[in-house]
Amino acid sequence: MLSADRLIERLVASPCCLPQAALDELLDSYSGIGFRKFEAFSSWCASAFDPESDPSEYRRRLESRDMRCVSFHLPKIGDDAESVARAIAAARFAAALGARIVLYKADSIEAYIRAAKPFLDSIEGLGLTPVVQNHFGTALSSLDDVRRALDGIADARMQGLLEVGQFHSAGVHWLDGCNLLKDRIALVHIKDQIGRQSVPFGRGQIDLIGLFRHLESEGYAGDYVIEMEVKDRENTFRYLREAVEYLRSNLADSQT
Repeated sequence: MLSADRLIERLVASPCCLPQAALDELLDSYSGIGFRKFEAFSSWCASAFDPESDPSEYRRRLESRDMRCVSFHLPKIGDDAESVARAIAAARFAAALGARIVLYKADSIEAYIRAAKPFLDSIEGLGLTPVVQNHFGTALSSLDDVRRALDGIADARMQGLLEVGQFHSAGVHWLDGCNLLKDRIALVHIKDQIGRQSVPFGRGQIDLIGLFRHLESEGYAGDYVIEMEVKDRENTFRYLREAVEYLRSNLADSQT
């Protein structure tokens, strides 16, 4: 079982908590909370990394806060060859950043399947683990969507991301996601919610401590990305600090 005093080593900060915030603001606040790992986006948020730029500058900004990038959201693949090439180039950028996991995304299940082999072949040897991510409202919203994509890709090099909050939004219990992905879970995103609304940890419907206990008992040794998209965003940093303490104290209680 994950020990409470080593918890922070497995927690990752995400820009999704405050997508409008600039990168340096996020890194200053996240490092102050105690995070040492960061998940970066290639678009969507104000703190996104430009995968066509020099990765060394981003590494410098992270390392100055004793942080590192461990996972990276790739640009979405469409029906055109150019989008596949952009995703491959972004994966190489992620590897140069020091990331070890890349989130592989596409517009449709067909695009996920069609682009997988050229993508996987092109990033071979970079030390990256690509994952597909379930996300409510996208091509991979449901358990069946994820199953169809992975079955169609049919390549053990492609792993899975257990997106707990997005499964909850789709009416899927995280345990069903675990049972689908099994030992292909390479990364976990955690969030507490009431319905589809993100709330501070411990105030929602998701049994986060039960999730940790289950995954650790099954041998999961990867990271947990902390996500929070609350209505009162001005309190986000406080809620994140409280989330770390909530997990630490409850995991400690479960070990006594």
